[in-house]
Amino acid sequence: MFRPTDFTFAGKSASEFGLTVCDIGNNKHSDNSFGNSANIVESRIANRITPLHYGVRYHDEPLTFNIIFASEERLDRYQIQEISFWLTGYQDYQWLLIEQPDLENVEYKCLVKSLTPISVGWFPMAFEATFVCDCPYAYGFPFEEAISVTNQREYTFANYSTIHELFKPNLEIVVSPGCREFSITNRSTVKTMKFTNLPGDGVTIQIDNENCILQEPNKQYNLYDYFNFQFFELISGDNDLLIVGTGIVTISGQFLYNTGA
Repeated sequence: MFRPTDFTFAGKSASEFGLTVCDIGNNKHSDNSFGNSANIVESRIANRITPLHYGVRYHDEPLTFNIIFASEERLDRYQIQEISFWLTGYQDYQWLLIEQPDLENVEYKCLVKSLTPISVGWFPMAFEATFVCDCPYAYGFPFEEAISVTNQREYTFANYSTIHELFKPNLEIVVSPGCREFSITNRSTVKTMKFTNLPGDGVTIQIDNENCILQEPNKQYNLYDYFNFQFFELISGDNDLLIVGTGIVTISGQFLYNTGA
């Protein structure tokens, strides 16, 4: 049985404030549901036993969980203000790391929705924080994998995400001078991303597949003029890639893990 003792939020750890994760009095950690609860979209009509099924949405609600943490000594109002300043008031999501052996390879992108002091004998000794993540999943730490290609190369890329949804990483393709066509076929998804009639002096193509954005760092070319509008996606597990062209392909991002909390 693994139990966390410390956590780091927005670059600072609870232990820096003399706090440790624990149960205190009647305030105990409880089981949390996974964030990707199923929202089944369908209609049931009078003359059918089975429904008209349209699909399932899994991302309507983000992952939400509570952490209780306490000090061994009474906290004064100055310390409470300092802890509140650390955890609340952000406008953007912050990274949360929970120091627990089976969570050591993931981090959560979240905000503290509420922070409640817990008093023992009229004296504040602990807090309960409600964390709301930006999505139902935890993130793996950033990765970057470079693939060198001369004319043609077959390559197996492992997507370690533990979700069924297609993963859309970032790509950077540095096309060598003289190479006018460059393509990446993922045989596992049966999709081909292809660039044709590229400038002959070489070009760098930066691709945000999640948001369907192409960029060329020097802003010399409109890359959409050369593109077939098939963005790069990966299934969970091994992906069988066929890369045609000459240059270097760099795949980067953060895998998603359905760990709960």
